[in-house]
Amino acid sequence: MTYFVVEMAGPRTLIEDAGRRGWAHLGISGCGAWDRRAYQQGARLVGNTAGLGCLEVLLGPIRLKCVGGPVLLAVTGADAQVDLNGSPRPSGRGFLVTDGQTVTVGVPATGLRSYVSITGGISATPTFASVSADPTRGMGPASLKTGDILPIGDGLAGVIATEPVDVAPASQELVLHGVWGPRDDWFTSAGQRSLEETTWRVGEASDRVGTRLVGPSLERAVTGELTSEPVVRGAIQVPTSGVPLIFGPDHPTTGGYPVIGVIDPDDADRLAQARAGVVVRFAMSHSDV
Repeated sequence: MTYFVVEMAGPRTLIEDAGRRGWAHLGISGCGAWDRRAYQQGARLVGNTAGLGCLEVLLGPIRLKCVGGPVLLAVTGADAQVDLNGSPRPSGRGFLVTDGQTVTVGVPATGLRSYVSITGGISATPTFASVSADPTRGMGPASLKTGDILPIGDGLAGVIATEPVDVAPASQELVLHGVWGPRDDWFTSAGQRSLEETTWRVGEASDRVGTRLVGPSLERAVTGELTSEPVVRGAIQVPTSGVPLIFGPDHPTTGGYPVIGVIDPDDADRLAQARAGVVVRFAMSHSDV
């Protein structure tokens, strides 16, 4: 049996996979790795098939000691230094870890979240067909703490990618593309223009539930109450403050505030690496559907 001992857990390190799908009618969100591109890259680098658990590391640092092995490990996502027994290893490339060796993932120079993928996946008890942590609802594995044991699973291995993955530099300005609706008509023309013309910034209170923006209030055309209705990852919801937020992977499944638009899935993923203060701009269009 191969496992890792958590010698340093970091401020918030979660076990995440591709997410749980098909349970929204029960109020259960999809969750899963926020930066899905980095998650998928890590899985390819270590030969994991879709859906196996990895570690999502917020800022770091974390330190893991291998017991057993050898195993193939890769770190993707934010631009963090990776060390094996104190010797640097490249991000975005798989490397072997053997019994007794220690892997350290440092605080990233840019971005927020690093992903640690290990061949076979990190084993945990599934909840609604997923090992993803959902801290908001208290579902799935708890955040890692020092002394935890992380068993490595026996998930089926696929093709191991040998080409290194480039670490995408975290931008200080994000342009988020999306479509208007379903409740853009609850805002005046001035309010809609303001969404696209304002230089928004990512707020300190952002988390996996949603990226909260800092900027002016959007002018409403309809001021009444809205019956709670389904919301999705990437939805731009406008609460009573008038300042929009963008839902992330741990979003609620329904909401009672109007959704002025929904951003593209790839752009929603990019918010996983957006630190407080990053500039956000919107480029909206009308759906062809």
